[in-house]
Amino acid sequence: MTTSSFVVKACCFLRGGAFFFNSQISKNQKIPLISELEKHLSMSEIIRSFIVENDPITLLWMKNSLSDFPDVEICGIAKTKTEAIEGIQSTDPDLLLMDIELDDCTSFEVLEQLDPTHDFGLIFFTSHEQYALKAIKMNAIDYLSKPVSVQELRRAINTFASNRAQKLVQFKKLLSYLETNKGKKRIAIPLQGYTELVNVDDIIYFKADVNYSYVHIKDFKPILVSKTLKEFDAHLSENETFFRIHQSYLINTDHIKKIIKTKLPQVVMSNDVTLTVSRSKKNEFLDKMLG
Repeated sequence: MTTSSFVVKACCFLRGGAFFFNSQISKNQKIPLISELEKHLSMSEIIRSFIVENDPITLLWMKNSLSDFPDVEICGIAKTKTEAIEGIQSTDPDLLLMDIELDDCTSFEVLEQLDPTHDFGLIFFTSHEQYALKAIKMNAIDYLSKPVSVQELRRAINTFASNRAQKLVQFKKLLSYLETNKGKKRIAIPLQGYTELVNVDDIIYFKADVNYSYVHIKDFKPILVSKTLKEFDAHLSENETFFRIHQSYLINTDHIKKIIKTKLPQVVMSNDVTLTVSRSKKNEFLDKMLG
């Protein structure tokens, strides 16, 4: 009596997408498990990925999604600028999965700090398709608009895996672009439903409004932002052009048109708004501006 057999169909992802195979297995044979099938993937095919994402819900979704991809290994996770720079440099991943807008910076600022000799693939995630995407589109970097589906994520990783050499060249082009435009620092301005990335040089001043701030930008109407002046002050603490002249004002000194020496000095900004320097900041401000 011949041993009857049946067909087992197994599926796993490998680089270019899904592949299927049929195997004739007798009743007495042990059916291979998916975990055993995954062992057949060469270690050279494994894509070591580093996630830079500050949103806990998106981060959890990405971890769960990537755990189902047998050719992808998560080698690190970061939520802040410092964590990202240190983590990426220490783990040397193959692929970076980065949200453009973080709480304390943008991913562009992270990339500017990385060792240029490192080679990475790069996929951006974004909630908007405005200012920031100019650099991405110019250098053919892959990006996915939130909310991202598993299919979109899988497709982007497949594209990297099948065109790795080309993607590494594109990453180098992006780093070169960022280096060329390094002086044009950006700041994330959280708005309703998306985040606007604004050139720091275009900001005239910030004005406090309790737990909010008004951002006065060159050639734009003032924008009300759900971020305190203290937060903006901390974020721009290393930028010497910004100075806190008052509890209510953080100004870009490059936009000062005139300094009026009165008992309490006043500054006329480039938008012709006059602001008063507080008594406690008077001496420090005059020393900085007039020497």
